[in-house]
Amino acid sequence: MRLHVLALLVFLVVPPFLVAQKTEADVRARLVNQPLYLRWLWSGDELAFDHTGKLEGTSAEVSFTLAGVDIQTVKLTKKELVLEGQRVGLEFNHDVPTRVGLVVREKPGSTKPEKMTIRIERPADGDFTAALDLIFADSIAELAPGFPPYWRRFAEQHLLPAGTVAAPVSAAGGSPAQPSETAKMRRIGGGVTPPRLLTKADPQFSSVAAAQKYSGVVQVNFVVDAEGKPSRFRILHPVGLGLDEQAVAAVSQYTFQPATESGLPVTVELNVEVNFQIF
Repeated sequence: MRLHVLALLVFLVVPPFLVAQKTEADVRARLVNQPLYLRWLWSGDELAFDHTGKLEGTSAEVSFTLAGVDIQTVKLTKKELVLEGQRVGLEFNHDVPTRVGLVVREKPGSTKPEKMTIRIERPADGDFTAALDLIFADSIAELAPGFPPYWRRFAEQHLLPAGTVAAPVSAAGGSPAQPSETAKMRRIGGGVTPPRLLTKADPQFSSVAAAQKYSGVVQVNFVVDAEGKPSRFRILHPVGLGLDEQAVAAVSQYTFQPATESGLPVTVELNVEVNFQIF
């Protein structure tokens, strides 16, 4: 009797995605109304995969803040699994992300949901589990190893479970070594004069954010070296919807007259705000 009770309890607590994904009901239980992300950040809204979950054709990558998906319908045929839904983005308010269904401009003054269709070839054994594992991530934490360096500190502080490291793990088990200028870094103030901006690049406003009529201010931290070149970018406060990457791309093109100490150029750290506004 105890063995029967134990077996029942184990069955009840097994998440749906640990059950073989062979029927529409199985797939629906795993995917519909779940906070999913495209694991490899594909930009396409019409995606096709073979039976292993490998993408057929090519698709550019987008920011993880544009890679969410809300699966709404599931249809299983003899040849394939067809998933339909809407692309989802992340907007940040006071560093807290919110999932929002994305829209596209249909014509001036009019938008419609950004629909997605995902087709997966049916495996010989009818089990889609491995393919779904490769295509979808169930949380932001699963995407973290692929984050660019400028996202990692923010992700560790605000998006991932406590103690989780966003940087890729090295063969030795730790984070890969990063170039450090700590020994040469100077703090602005006192005898250290700040760098002077010489040239500035305007950020590109993404079509996604424009369709959403979404604005915000991205705060970026970076180092200006003794030659006036910016590097080691870090997002301090994001806004999402792909604008944070655009902010880093713009700031990376800035040029400076370097900071000085006793008349000599030195390396310092700066924060700048990149403003995205719809006029």
